[in-house]
Amino acid sequence: MITELRTFLVAAQLESFAATAEKVGLTQSAVSAQIKRLELEFGYALFERTGRAVSLSQAGVIAVDRAVEIVAMFDRMRDIPRDTTISGTIKVGVISTAYAALLAPAMAEFLKIYADVLLSVSVDVSLALLQKLEAKALDMAIMVKPPFSLIPNMEWVPLVTQRYVLVSHETVEIQDWKTILNQNPFIRYDSRSFGGSSISSFLKMHSMTPHDITETEEISLILEMVSKKIGVAIIPACQEIDKYNNIKCTEIPEFSQKREIGVMAFNSKKKASVGKFISFLSDKCA
Repeated sequence: MITELRTFLVAAQLESFAATAEKVGLTQSAVSAQIKRLELEFGYALFERTGRAVSLSQAGVIAVDRAVEIVAMFDRMRDIPRDTTISGTIKVGVISTAYAALLAPAMAEFLKIYADVLLSVSVDVSLALLQKLEAKALDMAIMVKPPFSLIPNMEWVPLVTQRYVLVSHETVEIQDWKTILNQNPFIRYDSRSFGGSSISSFLKMHSMTPHDITETEEISLILEMVSKKIGVAIIPACQEIDKYNNIKCTEIPEFSQKREIGVMAFNSKKKASVGKFISFLSDKCA
């Protein structure tokens, strides 16, 4: 009935259903119908009608004051503070390569400021994180940007971009990336992953068919094998490489595509704490 009461107040001021219709964007018959519904609900006439002219009835004059109070009270309902408390549990999913480099440092600082927040962290590959996010098992996921359109009602907040490099043991002296690939066993970054599919497409485009010896999405495992001289690999230039002083990186100038890591989350019904943590992460990576 709030819509009808608003129409009634305009009609009471203008004392013309035609003028009221023009002001509120309705037809005159729609205005008349709204007033009639109010009169039937209240059980008394709000207006006295003389031909096309209308004027407030005695009861209508009293009703105006009460309608003003009701509409004002309804409008004040919007002023009730929303739950913006930064507390509760945030279920965070993260890929292994982003845990130490992005999540852990931000998490440590965030929890110093917002002590009432509990961060529940699970580590998985990007595709699995996306599936958990869809199933509402996660509030947010720090992952590789998918190579396809985002799911409706999802938002993507970019954090960092990483170029792709060829990693090999320091004893590999050749500098040309193609020669290194042709002369050494290849540890393939899983082609089913978002980042791995980019590498596979790049190699195919350049007619490169390295000798694969294994395939995995665990970059830490890839680096461990490279450090033990098991093979070479193409991976994103992530922070984990710096842990190995016997691994060297060779640039691939032709590989212009980069891996983008960011936060995926639903953009509606998002908890205040989740929004705050995403903003915190974004600021830290800026």
